[in-house]
Order: sequence, then structure tokens, then C-alpha cells
Amino acid sequence: MNTLAKFALGATALLFSTLMSAAHAASLQSEMVSQGHAHEALFSVNANADGLIAVGGAGQISTSKDGSTWQRVNIALAGRSLLAVSEVGGNAIAVGQQGAIVWRNGEKWQEQKSPTKERLFAVAQDGNGFVIASGGFGTLIRSLDNGKSWQKLTIDWPALIGQSYEPHVYNVTVDARGRAYMAGEFGMIARSEDRGETWQALNSGDESLFGLAFGERDLAYAVGQSGTILRSQDGGETWSKIESGSDAILLDVSVRSDDRAVVTGIREALSIDAGASHAKRLDNDQLLGSWYCDVGVYKGDFYVVGEKANVLKLSI
Repeated sequence: MNTLAKFALGATALLFSTLMSAAHAASLQSEMVSQGHAHEALFSVNANADGLIAVGGAGQISTSKDGSTWQRVNIALAGRSLLAVSEVGGNAIAVGQQGAIVWRNGEKWQEQKSPTKERLFAVAQDGNGFVIASGGFGTLIRSLDNGKSWQKLTIDWPALIGQSYEPHVYNVTVDARGRAYMAGEFGMIARSEDRGETWQALNSGDESLFGLAFGERDLAYAVGQSGTILRSQDGGETWSKIESGSDAILLDVSVRSDDRAVVTGIREALSIDAGASHAKRLDNDQLLGSWYCDVGVYKGDFYVVGEKANVLKLSI
């Protein structure tokens, strides 16, 4: 091939690469729909057909019916932060520091009596009365009356994980069949089919897992330390790693109805197409210049929350 032909081929390849990069960049649009201040933070967002609820520092609760207009209240929790929130069928529960539990009765949020003083990292529910929350040092608590009363669960950790320690349980979720899952330290993923009475270990590893989410068609993801992304395509029965191309701390993941997933973390954000063997970095200054610790899907768009109590809408 002569020099002129090589130059033409190289120019064509460069043009194609540039066009593909531009097309990928254009496919991601971001909009800051709510902004807080330097010393504030939002730690969790829940999205469903009725709207969004985000919770954060010093008892902050922000709600939106359309994803654009947000209303904020701060409930009296003596400075404690709310770290997770769940709403199903109008029943809303948030949990946080020092075992804090708040339940929404109508439009009013009320603190509930908690069976623990440990920090609670996550909460989930099945819409039929069962609610489960997880936290530090192996803490698992549940409610069977939609969050009005709670009990602490006793877990046989040595039998479950083969170790005598009580791992931090960073996330819980409930799938469409009403089965509860938990994820935490050392790659732990476990499942309960009897509302938390007994648990079956499904995965273990070296890196802690912080985010856990189920989509449709038996698809699920778990994300964590060192850029770890695990995927299950059989309803949580088995899990395998997929390439993330990142060594960042990944904090949460959410799956859209078309199986597209978005992962958020510490100055990192990734997307995963349906069936893809690897994740793609979302090159966006608003995402990569900050940290976003939770993500939810509302009307086809992804909403991420985190530093400065910001809420960022991602259209992909």
C-alpha cells in the first residue's frame, strides 16, 4: 500500500472514530434538576411510577412528582442522616444512622422504634407487609406490618459464610417473586425465600459489594470495590464478573426495563448494554467530577444523587 493510500485509510479511520465518539457523547444528556450546598449530601433515591424520594444528611427528605420540581423537608433526627429509602405502593420507609427508622403516614414522616443502634445502610420491601433493612456488623432487621414495628433477625453467620465475623451488610433488595437478597463485605450475596428467617449463600469474594439491583427477565447486578461488577442472568442463582475497565469504588446500580444498567460511584459512572460483556464509561464532567452514591430509574431516565445534595438526570 502506498503512502497516499495509507494516509487516506488512516484519515478515514480517524474520522470514523471521531464520529463514533461524538455519537456516543451525544447519546448521553445530563441535567442538574436539583442542587444543594457544599456541606450537604443525598445518599439514596427511590423511583417508581408515583415519583421520586431522595434522603440524606441531617434528616433531609426531598420528593418530586415529575423529576424536575423538588420539595424538601428536614425531619428532627438530632442530626442523624438518612442513608436509604424505599417506597412501594405508597408505603415509604427511610433508615439511617444509629438505627434511625422513619415511616411516612399519609404526608407526615414519623420516627419508629428501632431494635438496633447500628447504622442502617439499606431498606427494601415487597409491597405485602414485609420490609427488611440492613446495616453494620451483620445487622438485619425486618417488619411484617409495612414498617410500623420491627424485630432484629438472628443470623448464623459461620454457617452462612464460613467465617466467625459479622459482615457489614451494605445492601438489601426484594425481587419480583418476594425473595430477599443481601450483599456486603467480602463479595457476599445471599438470598432468603422465607422473609429473612433462613438464608442461602450465593457468592463470596474479596471485594465488598455496595450496590445490588434486579431488572426484568432474571437480570441482576451487584457492584463494589475495585471496579467490581457482578451479573446474574438466572434470577440471582449464579454470579459472574464482567469487565468494568475501572478500579474505582462503585456504589450503586439500577436497571431499566430495556436491560440497560447505569452504575455510579466515586468520580466514576458506567453503563452496561443488554447482554454486553463489559461496561462503558460515561464521559460526563458532572458525573466524573463528583461522587454519586445512588441511582434510580423514573420514566426511562436515570436519576443519580450524591455530593452537595445534587440530583442529576441522565437521559441515555
